[in-house]
Amino acid sequence: MRRWIILLLLGLGLAGSILPSLAAPIWEVTPYPVEYTFGGQVTLRANISSDAPISGVQVFLRSRGDTETYTGSAFFNNNEIIYQHDLTTEPLRAFSHIEYWFQITPKSGDPYQSDTFSFLYEDNRFDWRTLSSGSLFVHWYEGDTAFGQSVLNAAEAGLDRASSLVVLPTIQPVNIYVYASGVEMQSTLRLGALRWIAGHADPDLGVAVVSLPTGPYQRSEIERQIPHEVMHLLLYQVVGSPYYQLPVWLKEGLASANEMRPNPDYYVILSQAVEQNILIPMTSLCQTFPQDNNVYLAYAQSDSFVRYLYQQYGQNGIQGLVNCYASGEGCETAPQSVMGLSLSELEQEWRRAALNDNVLGAALEALLPWGTLLLVVFSVPLLLVLTSLRKSPRPRPSQA
Repeated sequence: MRRWIILLLLGLGLAGSILPSLAAPIWEVTPYPVEYTFGGQVTLRANISSDAPISGVQVFLRSRGDTETYTGSAFFNNNEIIYQHDLTTEPLRAFSHIEYWFQITPKSGDPYQSDTFSFLYEDNRFDWRTLSSGSLFVHWYEGDTAFGQSVLNAAEAGLDRASSLVVLPTIQPVNIYVYASGVEMQSTLRLGALRWIAGHADPDLGVAVVSLPTGPYQRSEIERQIPHEVMHLLLYQVVGSPYYQLPVWLKEGLASANEMRPNPDYYVILSQAVEQNILIPMTSLCQTFPQDNNVYLAYAQSDSFVRYLYQQYGQNGIQGLVNCYASGEGCETAPQSVMGLSLSELEQEWRRAALNDNVLGAALEALLPWGTLLLVVFSVPLLLVLTSLRKSPRPRPSQA
């Protein structure tokens, strides 16, 4: 028996040495640094170490977290892969991590898929400087260190105030990119395939983009824009992808309430709207904001309404409201679960308490023309009856 076992092992070893070509090829893919022109072209290069002949290489790439994947055939020569991706026809999201991998098809055998590699697709048209504090990162290219620090200070203040409005989780990285002009920022939005929700935040990327031109209003814009966009990014971290289910008035109201100082224009806009009786029903601000000049009124109402809710119900009320909406409850009915009132009822309370708006008086005033018409309709028959009674002869008293 021992002799047969030894012979079997020798036979297996001999077979392995005679038939090495039957073993699966060993692939080793080594990527080179990625080169790209922002909004133009990405060039991917890699080296393949294998003695197996190759018939083709397919490249796959996508923005991390996206479901859309681009693919194309790579040029292969002397164990080197070269692939160029056109960003003008198939743009990648700016400031996102791009994942890519290779599928190698040998002339014989099964295809081999490489590991997944990645690179940060940043706007490389500018030389960015960076300051950070904890999970907050500020990037800018024009201005001194003091300017960058002032932006970081505003981001820290926004983080601190946001923690009083909602219950924050462990903070994931928040990146703020500061452009020196609106024109340069808009070109980034156009070239970078960014999907702005409101303002200039891409919450699932943890990225905010703002423009802060030099001038007398730069400081006030820092204190307004930075905490505003920070709130959008943090709110996404609180609820995740259900962030996109939250009413627009709640997202924008929280972001506005998180600014370092209230916007004085909002008070003027609200006062005029109350005087002219043109306030927008809050239910109309659940899905979207107006696309005309009424957008400023929508922001002003959302800011005032959220501040009122916070004063009345505190952080627990705001957090409960966020959770209810994130779970999919309706825009009108979700507040009932947390605050005991529907959205419309809360709106009436807010208008009376915060705006000194006589909702009942306004409703009666709106009904006044109809009331006048009804009075006329019913008074005519009544007058006819009274007139006929006056003209009818009175009965004479009977004589004893």
